Amino acid sequence: MNKSLWQIGIDYEVYVGYYYEQQGFSVKYHGALKVKEDLGIDLICTKGNTTFAIQCKRLSHIKEIPVRENVIAQIFGASKYYGLVNNIQNIQPIIITTYKLSDEAKEFAKFLKVGVLEDFEIKQYPMIKCNISNKTGEKIYHLPFDQQYDSIIIEEEKGECYTFTVKEAVDKGFRRAYK
Repeated sequence: MNKSLWQIGIDYEVYVGYYYEQQGFSVKYHGALKVKEDLGIDLICTKGNTTFAIQCKRLSHIKEIPVRENVIAQIFGASKYYGLVNNIQNIQPIIITTYKLSDEAKEFAKFLKVGVLEDFEIKQYPMIKCNISNKTGEKIYHLPFDQQYDSIIIEEEKGECYTFTVKEAVDKGFRRAYK
C-alpha cells in the first residue's frame, strides 16, 4: 500500500506519541486532531508540571534536506502562544526529526532553548489501541486509520493496552471499532 506524504507524517507523529506515552506522559495528538489549525504543534505531552509542545519532522536521509530555522521559529512561537492561551506556565518546545537540523537551525534552537532530537527513526511498535469505553464498558480496538484513533488515550491502569496484531486484540477480548 502506497501512503501519502501526509499519512507518512502522521505515522511518525503516532510513533513519537507512543514513545512519550511509554515514558509516562499523557499525549494529545494535536496535529492529527486540529489538522490545519494545529499551529505547527503535532503533540502536546504532559507529565506532572512538564509540558512539551512537539513538532515531528519525518525527513529522508536520501534527499538530505535538513530541518530549517523557520521550523524552529514556528514551534517556539506556537508553543508560547499555546501555553498562554491554555494557561501553561512552563511549556517546552521540541523538534524531533528522522534526519538533521541545518547549522542555522541548530543555532536558532540553542538561542531559543528549543529541544532537539535528531536521527530519531521510527521503529516497529504496537499500533493497535485497545481501550475500554467509559460509557458502556465495552472493550474496543482501534486501527491507525479509524476515525477515533487519534483521540483515544490508553490508560493501562484500566486494562487498556496496545497490540501488534488484530488477533492479539481479539484474543484479549476487544472488538473492532465501528468507525
